[in-house]
Amino acid sequence: MDLMIAGLAAAGIRLSISIAFAALGETVSQRAGVMNVGLEGIMLFSAFLAAAGAVYSGTPWGGVVLAILGGLLLAAVHGWVSIYLCANQIVSGLALVFLGAGLSGVGYRLTIGGAPVMIPSFSAVDFGPLRDIPFIGPVFFSHTLLVYVAVALAFLLYFALPRTGWGLELRAAGENPHAADAAGIDVNRYRFMAVLFGGAMAGLGGAFLVLAQVNAFVEGMVAGRGFIAIACVVFGGWNPLGVLVACLGFGLADALQIRLQTWYPGIPYQFFVMMPYGVALVALVIFASRSFGPAALGLPFRSLRARGSAL
Repeated sequence: MDLMIAGLAAAGIRLSISIAFAALGETVSQRAGVMNVGLEGIMLFSAFLAAAGAVYSGTPWGGVVLAILGGLLLAAVHGWVSIYLCANQIVSGLALVFLGAGLSGVGYRLTIGGAPVMIPSFSAVDFGPLRDIPFIGPVFFSHTLLVYVAVALAFLLYFALPRTGWGLELRAAGENPHAADAAGIDVNRYRFMAVLFGGAMAGLGGAFLVLAQVNAFVEGMVAGRGFIAIACVVFGGWNPLGVLVACLGFGLADALQIRLQTWYPGIPYQFFVMMPYGVALVALVIFASRSFGPAALGLPFRSLRARGSAL
């Protein structure tokens, strides 16, 4: 029984990390006042780039670098359109969903999709005797390096956002941009950098999906994880550690539904597949009414100084 629970917990952690990267990046972006609903497209495009980069470079790190660059590129498009051109953030983000899906599909068929290829992937970190500790070893010391990077990132953001100068200024850009602008803070610059960070993290999430979880690329493989990441930001109350816990919850639900498929083969597997998404939807309805995001989230901002110079 302990072995089964340990296996379920370890699988839940692995299944949560691709979402966690995207959700932590989105937390920073939303804290600055910009919502990016295009995470799904960014993750899918970056997943393709991760596969292609790993194949052509011969190392998974080549895929990680290319995936992050792809995430930065699409995020820059969203940031420029929604921040500097003041377009609707939801519309701009939805455009990224379709753009990322199209680019990934076309790119895959033109490059590595012609014949079966072996994608170099990450292996688990060797912790030596720690991995052999009953229950604790399989759960906490059997993962790839990127898993520990995601956890460390959550703690770093938890410390930095409320306790550092740049963190406070970034939060001011999302809470009261007019007051921040009056204090001399370049609100749109902070917002743009936050969107870029969110795109890079979504790219890393797509890379993890290919290089440390599935070890393959399939068109449409993100399967709603980008939207789940946005929901986890709400579940976690825009707190990085809360967001990480929400992602772990979804990962555990996903791991459980995979095992339920084998335990109850007589039940259509589609019922189990939809369970984690149904849980996320119900939780979103419950938590959304109790959560309060940044006051200026989704609202464009034009600096008074910029208006004056334009006049």
